[in-house]
Amino acid sequence: MAELTATAVAMINSSVELVHSALIDYESVRPLLLPDNFDDYRVLAGGQGAGTEVSWTLLVGETRRRRWQLGRPKREPWDCLVQVDEPADDQIVERDTRTELVTTWTVHEAGDGRTAVRVLASWPGPDGLSQVLTRSRQQLALRTIYEDILTRLHEHFEPPKPSRTGTPEPETATEPEEATPPEPVAPATPDAEPTVAAESGETPNRPAETPPKHP
Repeated sequence: MAELTATAVAMINSSVELVHSALIDYESVRPLLLPDNFDDYRVLAGGQGAGTEVSWTLLVGETRRRRWQLGRPKREPWDCLVQVDEPADDQIVERDTRTELVTTWTVHEAGDGRTAVRVLASWPGPDGLSQVLTRSRQQLALRTIYEDILTRLHEHFEPPKPSRTGTPEPETATEPEEATPPEPVAPATPDAEPTVAAESGETPNRPAETPPKHP
């Protein structure tokens, strides 16, 4: 069987002690770090560091959907029964007794209050030249999975800032509009006859004309 490996590295903005404590907490923290490739996660024994036994189904396969595929990419389920060991202060080793997948987490101080985390996964791959493509896909898929876990670990210590998109803007007080003064009315002239609005077709009344006087 061919020995396959996948590696991922990340810088975490926290101390070595806190990062190490988060990685060995299989009860509360570790489930938060797992992407949707992990299914049916259960703690069978322990829960904190060495001596812990956990089981999950790891979905490994294509990392992206092909043009001719419908729905989500096809993934192969790996039923894992993992035993946790800590051979050194800076190492956490997870050995799967079913698939022979071994995952080693290494943490060390990187200065300025940061911690360097390296994860190395190794497992036996299929033999034969016809399985070369399968092996490369498995390596890429496993590396992507552990990169997702490290991204979630980083966000666990430094949550992303909320986006301003969609945030309502504070209301600003608006000054009341000034009333427009009425337009001046032109004074009536003595010669101008008063105009009365006609209603129902009636014409305004006019004074009777005085007949001229003859001498």
